[in-house]
Amino acid sequence: MSEPTSRGPDAAGGTLPVASGRTVASVLWRMLAGRRPALCGILALFLIEAGLALVFPMVIGNLVDTVRAAGGAGVPGSFWWQVALLPATAVAAGVLAWLATFALARLAETVVAELRESYVAAALDLPRATIETAGTGDVVTRASDDISQVSGTLPDVLPRVSVSVLTMVLVAGGLAALDPWFLAGYALTVPVYALTVRWYLRSAPGVYVAQRAAESARGDEILGTLTQLPTVTAHRLQHRQLHRIKTASWQTVRWAMRTRIIQNRMYGHLNVAEVLGLLAVLGIGIWLALTGEATAGQVTAAVLLFLRTVAPIAELLFLMDELQSALASLGRIIGVTSTVPNTADSTSDTTRTDAGPAVELAGVHFAYRPDRPVLTAVDTRIEDRTMLAVVGATGSGKSTLAALVAGVYRPGKGEVIRRVEPQRIVTVTQETHVFAGTVRDNLTLVAPGATDERVTAALRRVGAEHIVALLPDGLDTEVGDGGYAVTGAQAQHLALARLALADPALVILDEATAEADTADTAVLDGATTAVTAGRSALVIAHRLSQARTADRIIVLEGGRLVESGTHDDLIAAAGRYAELWSAWDNGRS
Repeated sequence: MSEPTSRGPDAAGGTLPVASGRTVASVLWRMLAGRRPALCGILALFLIEAGLALVFPMVIGNLVDTVRAAGGAGVPGSFWWQVALLPATAVAAGVLAWLATFALARLAETVVAELRESYVAAALDLPRATIETAGTGDVVTRASDDISQVSGTLPDVLPRVSVSVLTMVLVAGGLAALDPWFLAGYALTVPVYALTVRWYLRSAPGVYVAQRAAESARGDEILGTLTQLPTVTAHRLQHRQLHRIKTASWQTVRWAMRTRIIQNRMYGHLNVAEVLGLLAVLGIGIWLALTGEATAGQVTAAVLLFLRTVAPIAELLFLMDELQSALASLGRIIGVTSTVPNTADSTSDTTRTDAGPAVELAGVHFAYRPDRPVLTAVDTRIEDRTMLAVVGATGSGKSTLAALVAGVYRPGKGEVIRRVEPQRIVTVTQETHVFAGTVRDNLTLVAPGATDERVTAALRRVGAEHIVALLPDGLDTEVGDGGYAVTGAQAQHLALARLALADPALVILDEATAEADTADTAVLDGATTAVTAGRSALVIAHRLSQARTADRIIVLEGGRLVESGTHDDLIAAAGRYAELWSAWDNGRS
């Protein structure tokens, strides 16, 4: 895993952060605060269970000596109570195992649930620039596949790991009690196991992290294709996208095969260690028996005790495979939950409380890639309670300018000064999403405590009350996936009502009504005018009828501000805006 991450990735980062093992351990330790006594009690139950599991080899060894000592004199009385002890201890061990496993699974599931909630909260707080740079596939994969991996692995693996470790320790003590030489034979396997673990820990983590990253890349390609399917179909990009998905899928398969190769090599090392240990303990037992220093029962008990360690050791190392995968997932989840937002270059992006324009841009430069500038030397301002419209051809930098004003990105050069609190800036884009739930739920996302009166007033302000009136159950109508299907124009209209309910100081409309049909244009333009009235507003205008009503208009071309003024002034200047207006007006006619 990577080293501890103290800052979130910037626009050039490419991926979301992955926490180091130390960071993962630290976070989990904090999450166990208040639960540590319960964890100690669970470990005590596992310890007793492991101890009971060693009764069988010790009793069998004692029975061998008892029968040999009795000879032909019949079965001694102690024989039967020793036999009865075997099923009794097995039942007791089973009950303790069930209790301990249930308690540990409950504790682990609680921690995983809290971790899931923390991840979702942290993901929602991620800057939009971070999500766009890393890709929604990475965010979604961590929320689904990685959390599923942790939830499915830890409650099952932790009890088995606990039993395996405790069994190994107790077996070592039992062998030493029989004869220290037996422990010496057992110890011969330690270097082989140690080398196996060392090799595995050096080789496996990077492979598992890479496999998870490949799965995220595959998820990003699939999600991007499905969510933008109309665009893919319109531009006939099906074969291109299928090729990208196929390439990402095969990359995932390649990393999965590398994990299988590592697993198979580990199994081979384990087989060598098991054979070496068994031969050593058995050879030492025969030697001790021939010299009269150990009885046949003790040799039998020693061999059975060693065989009791074969399964726990193998299981422990096998479980390391699942643990490595779970820890890789934990690192990816905690990498997000422990991220500190990157505040570098904060001097280029500031919020002030002094008097002046709502937003000022001074000499702003911005580029997603160093060799491809998007905005160059932009100077403009949004006066308090006025509307600034931005027009220009596709690719001129309009949406990037809106993102800079919203604080999504920071300028590479120059300065963005806001006199509006960040939480009072609301952006609405053309990609309007209808959430699964009631209409009321969709509207009150921005104001959870809003009364129906406030909601109705917001609908009335933008002229959308008729939409709710026509729905089967009014505000209680279920919409979104599986619910009542609202049209694109209705979804945009409801988004503007939600904006009115949020009551922001600065409104940013990035082609928020671009998907409207001709019949809905006038209605949505009226809603836009209503929601921006009395507020500072930045409107990315795809229809110049919206720009015409603005207090001031700026024209972008090739990332540069080429014109600025009112509609009438710019028409009179007969420049670029006049050309755009003429083309738009003729097209409308």
